[in-house]
Amino acid sequence: MKQFSAKKLICLVLSILFAFSSFEIIAWADEETASEPVTAEETTAAEETTVDPEAQKAETEEALKEQRKTLNAQLKDNEKKLKEYKDNAKTTAEYIDLLDEKIGILDKELKVLDKEVTQARAKVEELNKQIEPLEEQLKVLQEAYDEAQKEFEKLQDDFDATYNAYCLRLRAMYISGSDSLLSALLSSKDLAQFFSRYEMIKAVSKSDTELLKEVNSKMEKIITKQDGLNERKEVLTAAQTELNKKRDECKKEQEKVEKNQELMAQKKVILADDRAESDRLFAIYTQSAAMYTEFRNEDEEISRKVNAEIDALLSGLKSPDEVTTANINDHADDKEKMEQEMRSLYSGTDAVLSMTYPAPGHYGVSQYFGHYRNGRAHTGIDYPLSVGSKVVAAQKGVVVKVRRLNYSYGYYVMIYHGTDAKGRKIVTLYAHNSSILVSVGQSVVKGQQIAKGGSTGNSTGPHCHFEVIINGSKVNPAPFLSK
Repeated sequence: MKQFSAKKLICLVLSILFAFSSFEIIAWADEETASEPVTAEETTAAEETTVDPEAQKAETEEALKEQRKTLNAQLKDNEKKLKEYKDNAKTTAEYIDLLDEKIGILDKELKVLDKEVTQARAKVEELNKQIEPLEEQLKVLQEAYDEAQKEFEKLQDDFDATYNAYCLRLRAMYISGSDSLLSALLSSKDLAQFFSRYEMIKAVSKSDTELLKEVNSKMEKIITKQDGLNERKEVLTAAQTELNKKRDECKKEQEKVEKNQELMAQKKVILADDRAESDRLFAIYTQSAAMYTEFRNEDEEISRKVNAEIDALLSGLKSPDEVTTANINDHADDKEKMEQEMRSLYSGTDAVLSMTYPAPGHYGVSQYFGHYRNGRAHTGIDYPLSVGSKVVAAQKGVVVKVRRLNYSYGYYVMIYHGTDAKGRKIVTLYAHNSSILVSVGQSVVKGQQIAKGGSTGNSTGPHCHFEVIINGSKVNPAPFLSK
């Protein structure tokens, strides 16, 4: 940009704003056309009800960081304890529990990392949406600035020409001096020549005045244009700074995504190895003690799939007094008989909760109802038995599901018993059988054999996994069992 000389700058006394950028003008217009002013009460109410999304995101991010920090501390403590066990002590329940605890911590850490990745990806996406219009705005501002720069340079060239002409005139006036003008008048031969010279001097003076006005006018324009150009430069610089800030922030979040993804990959490898080791050690331990149960590290997706199928069945069950058709069982040959059997179930009595043990003669428990150290739930009670042992219905009812899987519950049976005094639907489940002796829609009595014990599905050895389900929720079976 061309700059004024020191001589020119003496004349630049007044500063006139050229113009602000388009969005500033729009902002002013919005303020001028705004509706009624907001009262203090309304402002306070708005502040109380308005939730800042950015603040919420920051809080969530901070909470995730704290969770990671806590889990890392737990993991270090756990690994320290695991190192204290020698190889010959690794098949003990204590070591396996500690290893499962580590698995649970790693699993939680992966979930936190996944949330952080999801949050960072959302941030990247949001920033990219902000960057695009900023780039477009910067392009428009740059074009406007370049155009204004050209106009400024042309105006300055025009000013220089006019200013130089005026300076030459001032120099001529200085050289001739005011006395020479007076002498020219007084030396007139006659009155006619006097007036002629007077008119000429007046015309020159008028021309000088107009030239001075033109100089001042162009000076004001150039000052205004220069101020406006400076304003545009400031807006352009601010826009560029904002764009660079968003780009840097986006890059930072993208790097965070990539870093956490790498960390997740490493943790998943460790988790897979630890799960395999836990299952291997657990199989040795349960076999040596003949206390068979389920492996604790079954794939979560498989578990969700099986549970979703069971939940769908439970949600469709009707209480005995609601049954009008046998539509809960499409495999029943005699629907009328099925309807009658369903109506004969317990209805509104706690007698339904008085159950017998599902594996007569096998009362030892290898795994109680509750949670493992890895955080996963064990939703029933496990009774070790020999393959082929009798598995019986804990209470009278109707068989509503029979499934033969090579994973999860393996070969399992579900029986619907009716409702208790609170109107809650009662269902029992018997899993890991070697064979099933009943079919869907069949009515059974309390103590009737329904299957043979085995070790199908997710099992370390032969046992009966027994569940009590009340209104769709799996509860501890122990309080309802008696010999």
